[in-house]
Amino acid sequence: MKKALLPLLITIFFQCFTSGLLSKSYGFISEIHIIGNNKTKDVIILRELPFKRGDLIDMESLESMMEQGRNNLRNLSLFNFVYVSHISDFEKDPAKYSNIEIVISVDERWYHFPLMGISLEDRNLSSWLKDLNWNKVTTDVGFKIYNMWGKNQTLTAAYIFGYNNGFRFEYSNIYLDKEGRHLLDISVSRQYSRTVNAISLLDKPNYIKTDSVHLENAYQGTLTYTYRPDIRVRNRFALQYDISHIDSLVLVNNRRYWGNSELNRRAVTLIYGITFDQRDNIQYPLYGYYINCQLKGYTNSDKSIKYGQIKGDFQYYGSFSERLSLSARLQWGFSAKNVEGYIFDKAIGYDDVFLRGYEFYVADGQHYATISPTVRYKIMPTTIYILKFLSFLPKFNRLHLTIYGKSFFDAGYSYHKYQNSINTLSNRVLYSWGFGIDIVSYYDLTFSFDYSFNQLKEGGLFISVKKPLH
Repeated sequence: MKKALLPLLITIFFQCFTSGLLSKSYGFISEIHIIGNNKTKDVIILRELPFKRGDLIDMESLESMMEQGRNNLRNLSLFNFVYVSHISDFEKDPAKYSNIEIVISVDERWYHFPLMGISLEDRNLSSWLKDLNWNKVTTDVGFKIYNMWGKNQTLTAAYIFGYNNGFRFEYSNIYLDKEGRHLLDISVSRQYSRTVNAISLLDKPNYIKTDSVHLENAYQGTLTYTYRPDIRVRNRFALQYDISHIDSLVLVNNRRYWGNSELNRRAVTLIYGITFDQRDNIQYPLYGYYINCQLKGYTNSDKSIKYGQIKGDFQYYGSFSERLSLSARLQWGFSAKNVEGYIFDKAIGYDDVFLRGYEFYVADGQHYATISPTVRYKIMPTTIYILKFLSFLPKFNRLHLTIYGKSFFDAGYSYHKYQNSINTLSNRVLYSWGFGIDIVSYYDLTFSFDYSFNQLKEGGLFISVKKPLH
């Protein structure tokens, strides 16, 4: 009896399995049409799609795959607008396959920019406006070309003067293979300055300045290799070589500035980072997540200075409704070194690790963690404006704006083994809260206006221009 039941059960299983397959509708990607890419090569666009010509796909998943492809193309920062649609001879008979033609329409940006930019050499715009120190302004004169040869490469050459002086040459996103899995970045720079952030006093960076000599003089070369096994996964390996000289005045102000009493240093830095990026939009994400982990090692030529760091960045984005959404960001870092050096102890308030409401302050330390949950409400959906006075510049006359209101609560902690008694923000829990408005526009511009409060019983309006996190 049992032997007779076994063939019957197998037959029933395969009938159910095959009927499930036949109940679905499938289609062949017979063609992919690309419109509007006057400069960008087709292969750059095709690389970002989750499907290719000849693929057999489930018709139920077609819309989500097209949306994913659209998001991938927007995140290249090459186009102002991206539209993805399809044409198919959909067959209701599940035994037949449909032919699907994908149509991709892009509106290319302007890719050639003269570099006549002004950078405020402070931690943020609000800090610079408070002191209004024109000595902390750097001017770049040169050029920046995006999408070189239509291959999504970027070339930058600039002469730098002001707060920082020198030159900078960068050639990035060089594809080493046809599939776009192997990329190379090259960077060479020279920088010298009469102003140096030598120490933190009263929880604020303290700058020393002299008109007679350059306090810091440095050459730097960086070679970065990126392995991209998947569209949204990147492994980065960077090798950086530095030749630096500081004036003795820097060590007079802080003898622990960079770990020893030498004025000249040659150093090597090795960095490995891995990134998983599942955000819908790198400029202003509304759903998805982002994970980045980085290992960094630094040593000077005689290996008397050794420094290592591991840090992470986790971001989550989700929506409650069409207008209401939530974001949260967790950043952390742990480091170890064999000497006490100020340049190795920059934690909260430097680079992109910050707490809203503490824009004027820093919290130094070897280890840190911050968390920043934010609730956002879409006040104005994306609206496109035609700027008639810029009709002669078709790459700029279609302006899109989206406005979000937000409320937030930030918290962080920085552990400092060598804390100076006049700095009180390290080794204590910091928190802040507030509300604000974000204006999202084209060319990856996001203007943020935050009114925030901190536990020091201070409050104020802070303005910033945010850049996409690639």
